[in-house]
Amino acid sequence: MNANQPLTAAPDRMADLVEVIQQLSQARTIQGIQDIVRHAARRLTDADGATFVLCDNEQCHYVDEDAIGPLWKGQRFPMAACIGGWAMLNRNPAVIEDVFTDDRVPPATYQPTFVKSLVMVPIRTTDPIGAIGTFWATKRRPTDEEVRLLQALADTTAVALENVRLIDGLEGLIKLRTSELEETNKLLVAANTDLVAAHRQADRVFAAYAKVLPGTVLDGKYRLDEELGSGGFGVVFRGRHLTLDVPIAVKVFRPVPGNDSSLELQRFLREGATAARIGHPSAVRVFDSGVSFGGVAFLAMELLRGRSLARELDAIGPLALRRAAIIGSTVADVLAAAHRQGIVHRDIKPDNVFLHYDIDGQEVVKVVDFGIAKFFAGPQSSGEQFTRAGEYLGTPRFVAPERVRGSPDDGRADVYSLGAVLYEAVCGASPWTKEQERQIAAGLTLNPRPRPIQQFRPGAPVELATLLEQALAWDPDRRPTADDFAVALAALAPGLDDTHPGLGSQQPRDPNVTDFLPAVKWPK
Repeated sequence: MNANQPLTAAPDRMADLVEVIQQLSQARTIQGIQDIVRHAARRLTDADGATFVLCDNEQCHYVDEDAIGPLWKGQRFPMAACIGGWAMLNRNPAVIEDVFTDDRVPPATYQPTFVKSLVMVPIRTTDPIGAIGTFWATKRRPTDEEVRLLQALADTTAVALENVRLIDGLEGLIKLRTSELEETNKLLVAANTDLVAAHRQADRVFAAYAKVLPGTVLDGKYRLDEELGSGGFGVVFRGRHLTLDVPIAVKVFRPVPGNDSSLELQRFLREGATAARIGHPSAVRVFDSGVSFGGVAFLAMELLRGRSLARELDAIGPLALRRAAIIGSTVADVLAAAHRQGIVHRDIKPDNVFLHYDIDGQEVVKVVDFGIAKFFAGPQSSGEQFTRAGEYLGTPRFVAPERVRGSPDDGRADVYSLGAVLYEAVCGASPWTKEQERQIAAGLTLNPRPRPIQQFRPGAPVELATLLEQALAWDPDRRPTADDFAVALAALAPGLDDTHPGLGSQQPRDPNVTDFLPAVKWPK
């Protein structure tokens, strides 16, 4: 039988299958699924009996059995000792015309029963979680149509089982969150208007929520594994695309006070669509986004290995000039690609520049988090309002002054932010004094000059200092475009010093020391 052959069947059997699929979509318990599958399997294959097996670690658990009666029902057998295990281990149907002559069946297994022939199919072929079998009292070989119908029933059963597991998990999550929220309310009453206490408690609620999520399967496709990290908008899990059987990262929306409105949810989901439009190899790849059947907002992304530029600077201090220029040129090139699409990132900072190691151990700069990006040109800008009057988004010391003032901003605001990032990467300090930063954040200053780079990095060439000062110009018209900035940094890089101040020659850190799990190439 060709498993890839399109499913065809007699009209009455196809109608039966459609009806069963509808019934399974409404099942809310394992027992309900068993009842539906038991009758459907027999009807679709004209069988004399049926069995329902679930994988229990390394054993087959025969949870339902109306062919052999009490002989096996409720019992567990090693995978290698039963035909249900064979179907799961081999991820293929087992079609047995004669149970007494097939070497996959242990001798004398079916002697106490009426069974003469059988077919057993795995529940989900990519990562089997059980098996469904039907039996006949006479020696008989099931048709290809019957096997395909049974496999279609098993595939639908897999989705129904995941839905039940998700429902059970959500019910537990609701109880957990209700308990946490009741505790939060008590603390809020005790603290009255103590906003800090409220946010701390909200973080506890979300932390508990995040601990429940590992093991959850979103829409039958994406399984969440361990947590990798969290931020203002969400928490990131290592995950697995179950259909393609590859590791991914899954970012889940963080609904806490101050970030729990439909506006913030739109911003979160927009990140996926924005990143997908850019299509640059150094922009983090987002493969899918949406809100799952269970109400979890998510982004499915490529899994990165390495750490953010922020953590790199915390760990080793200022970068070698050549490495800083190469990183800056790559980020500027991503921004230029975004700007050509009419997209401004709006939150370029060291936390959103990721130093990823590919499968060959080479450092690859990745720009992440397009969650607060906006369109500044083209038809998409119409009606795209994601900030309220007087509000700006981003990290204050990296936010361009025109955005603080509420003036129109475009891609040159990203260039300003990147200039501030590179200044810190080279100097280990902000371009501005603490007093200047306070004045800039409040919109109370006009045209300040950044502190001279040579104050922190005496060996920095004039050309680099001038380029960064131009990127930090108060007037957007005096700044280079992202394209020009990328070209200028790339041209400077080969002639810049490649030694780290105080540490000698600076190489990218050991790719085996990682904050995240290994990335993989996404199948084309």
